[in-house]
Amino acid sequence: MIVTKLEELEKAKVKVYIDGEFHFLLYRKDIKIYKLQENEQISDKVYEEIIENTVLRRAKQKAMAILKYMDRSEQELRQKLKQADYTETIIEAAIEYVKKFHYLDDERYAMNYIRFKKNTKSKRQLQTELSQKGIRKEYIDLAFQEEYDDEELAIQKAVSKKTSDVDSLSQEEKMKLASSLYRKGFKMDLIQKYTKIYN
Repeated sequence: MIVTKLEELEKAKVKVYIDGEFHFLLYRKDIKIYKLQENEQISDKVYEEIIENTVLRRAKQKAMAILKYMDRSEQELRQKLKQADYTETIIEAAIEYVKKFHYLDDERYAMNYIRFKKNTKSKRQLQTELSQKGIRKEYIDLAFQEEYDDEELAIQKAVSKKTSDVDSLSQEEKMKLASSLYRKGFKMDLIQKYTKIYN
């Protein structure tokens, strides 16, 4: 294996290319420690040491730090690690590591997401948001069975955010309110009931 390129980035970071392909991101101090130089060989032993002791260790720490402040879906965590220039292999290993300790759990994520947002968002809106976060349909369905009652409370809260008295709104204002609720995914019969658009 030959170190074909050491690409200097900001904040003392260096992208390391081996045999023409990007392999990992190190700091300048790591480059000195491992004595890496362009167009020179890197032994299997040094390569494995870099992966195990430096790159993978940092990826695990990064994953833990991301999850420490906010629960994430697996897809979101993958994206964050990818943005930090970790390769797919390293990302996979870091994700397996945090899963082992149940720090990452898409089923739990879906349950919590619906539990905390069910009173302000429609079922359709929640389904769309969870799908966009990469949550599997079976987890979404299960979370709805466990956590979601009906949309009555959610639409009541959504209406009360806009007005304290629907009856005082003009027909045009009621139609605007109804349109915004429809865009949020609420069912038409509930929209009619709570905006009184046809009263």
